[in-house]
Amino acid sequence: MIVDFLAGAVPDEDAFTLSEAVTHGRLRGYAEHFGGTLKPARTHAEVTERWQAAREAARERVPSEEDFLRMLADGGIALAGVYTESFGSRLGVPTADNGVVADFVKRHSDKVVGFGGVDPWEIDAARTVDEAVELGLSGVVLSPFKQQLLPDDPRMARVYGRCEALGVPVLLHTGINWSLDAAYDVGHPRYIDAVATAFPDLKLVALHAAWPWVEDMMMVTWRHENVYVDLSAHRPRTFTRPNSGWESLLQFGNRQLADKVLFASTWTLLGVPPADLVAEVRALPLKDDVMDKWLGGNALRLLGRV
Repeated sequence: MIVDFLAGAVPDEDAFTLSEAVTHGRLRGYAEHFGGTLKPARTHAEVTERWQAAREAARERVPSEEDFLRMLADGGIALAGVYTESFGSRLGVPTADNGVVADFVKRHSDKVVGFGGVDPWEIDAARTVDEAVELGLSGVVLSPFKQQLLPDDPRMARVYGRCEALGVPVLLHTGINWSLDAAYDVGHPRYIDAVATAFPDLKLVALHAAWPWVEDMMMVTWRHENVYVDLSAHRPRTFTRPNSGWESLLQFGNRQLADKVLFASTWTLLGVPPADLVAEVRALPLKDDVMDKWLGGNALRLLGRV
């Protein structure tokens, strides 16, 4: 059974558009890095103009629910994660409500699981975790560089503690970020190590496997029973290229950490259908039983579905 642990935003026009637009329209540095000749936005007017343009561009790419489910089926994906985030207090832009994710999950509970957004700056952040779980969501997503907090900040701790108590995972951005308004190393594995030490029973998923600090991430994952990594936002076909930085993932993920790696497509970020990304994972030099774990077994265990 293939599980796409983090497929992308909900295929709802507003939710999808807001999720897509923030990358190229609000995070200074992303459009400039990936957009070729763009110069960094330096004024409020420039940022506003890019945000509006990005929302319009994203609106043209929204898949229908039928198209989204068909994409999953084409990849042989039996279960996929959809999500939203919450960072409005820092970035000043709206995000989709957790209820939108929950409604989609209810309509397709046999095919999708949902993860909610929590803003650690909000005084009732812990209560938001409770509400997300009550809505039927399976965990929460935190993006420290968007929320302008280090992962081990005390404000984050309120969310970690509640998730630990409820037994639901926290999906935490790790690795490099291209934002010109955040430190480049806010996603370093040392912060995951600190959080996992303080909350040993908390299930932590280090999104993007903390590239380019993958070797450090492997050691942190090895140190802590409840730390996992996912493959989102990266092309698996690059993992075998010389000097790619992924050598330790293939080494340890094929052996000692075979139970800790989760396939995730985030297909919209890559612009690649999930089926192609599944095929790229299948082409990796993994043992047969490890392949099955990466593509679904580990995620099912983490979600309590085995």
